[in-house]
Amino acid sequence: MTDQEHIVDGAVADQRDAVAPAGEPEIDIHEIKSRIQQAVARRQAAGQTSFINASARLLELLSRDASSLAEFSSSAASGQFRSQPEFIPNSDDQYHVNDLLKYHDREFVWNAYRALLKREPDTEGLSALLEKLRGGRFNKIDVLARLRFSTEGRRNQVTIDGLRLPAMIRRLYRVPVIGYVAELVVGVARLPSLIRNQRQIESHLIAQQNLLADHFNQATAELHESFALSLTQLEQQQKAIASAQHQQLAALFREQQNASRNGNAPVGKGRAHDRRLVLDELYASFEAQFRGTPEHIKEGLKVYLPLLKDAGITSDILDLGCGRGEWLELLRAEGWQALGVESNRAMVDNQCGRNLEIVQADAVAYLRGLPENSQRAVTAFHFVEHIGLAELIDLLDEIKRVLKPGGLLVVETPNPKNLVVGACNFYSDPTHHKPLFPETLEFILNHRGFVRTRLQYLHPVEGSPFQDSSEASQALNSWLFSARDFAIVAWKPSSETS
Repeated sequence: MTDQEHIVDGAVADQRDAVAPAGEPEIDIHEIKSRIQQAVARRQAAGQTSFINASARLLELLSRDASSLAEFSSSAASGQFRSQPEFIPNSDDQYHVNDLLKYHDREFVWNAYRALLKREPDTEGLSALLEKLRGGRFNKIDVLARLRFSTEGRRNQVTIDGLRLPAMIRRLYRVPVIGYVAELVVGVARLPSLIRNQRQIESHLIAQQNLLADHFNQATAELHESFALSLTQLEQQQKAIASAQHQQLAALFREQQNASRNGNAPVGKGRAHDRRLVLDELYASFEAQFRGTPEHIKEGLKVYLPLLKDAGITSDILDLGCGRGEWLELLRAEGWQALGVESNRAMVDNQCGRNLEIVQADAVAYLRGLPENSQRAVTAFHFVEHIGLAELIDLLDEIKRVLKPGGLLVVETPNPKNLVVGACNFYSDPTHHKPLFPETLEFILNHRGFVRTRLQYLHPVEGSPFQDSSEASQALNSWLFSARDFAIVAWKPSSETS
């Protein structure tokens, strides 16, 4: 059975349950079903997008993962910077001492182990040799001699030309008196060579600094280029989602318009009521598929329980836009008294039998019917992004009126500072009005008379590849992997400060 047939059968079942108004002719259900199927076939033949097809396209777009970020992370990891040449062990176990002396510090000890002992160094041996090398008690010849003429080194029988004579001279230095004189004589004789080596080291350090600067500049350029490409892809995806939403809403509008033109459609208030019920059922199904499981939502809302406990608020709690009632269930589990307000009839009907106190009503209209100073707390989770500025001002004014002095307001909404949320995911919900900037919403609350406002960012995205301390990585991490939501906690002034 196709998606269109599922919808038609659902509509038929709803019509059978409805009671036809007195005096109106009986509706031919099979004729309506046939007409709808014919209309769908004609629309598809004409190349017009159906509501179901547009919804499927929208779901496909929203299900795409951030593959471009993963590709960028792997490409960045592949271009590692090396300040010393890579060491490749010889298969014939034949080396000259200069093959290893060109390495320095940890790289030198590590490569000496790999060449002479044919293994990577153990932690204890590496630390001991590095300590002696850095402290001046050993030089590189001492390290090579220690490893080559050890029991393990003799067993491996690796040949290293040019080592034996320098090693013997280094052992002579350790003989009392004679060693000191010998080292002094050799030191004076090698003074010109030491000066030349010092100049080479200075040139080497300058070259390494230039190499490091070139590598950093190249990495920065690649990072900027990749970020520009990611933003371009994000913009293209946003446009595709907006187009799919437009097709979805246009298809729904055409279906409603065609239904209103046939002679079997209800008239007057009944037609508006049925249209509203269809939209309510559509959005309830949308929430069930895209919002997440009730258990997941409740886990995220638990962060607000300590706030109410610390304020001693256990009753007169009003939740606006309560949806599926996850917050009300948490409050009931704590033994607290709370009431939910929800305008979606399908969502309210779905809560029957769960012993939750929910009123079906428009939020502002319900608030206007409450007496002043009657509520201790008002909550609104993912509600304010569904309304415009004028209605938001009316809502906040009514909340402030019904709150008791010192009463609490908690508002949670998507965070547009996360570019994926603000420019993409936010528009997956066709009932969203526009994102609210955190500081802007905080300003509006303060302007309408609330005090002690506090912003809290929630639900950051995991798995960010931008973890280093560079300015570019920190910016990318903030734009793409920061908190997906934010909350504002505010209070009505108490009677002493109002």
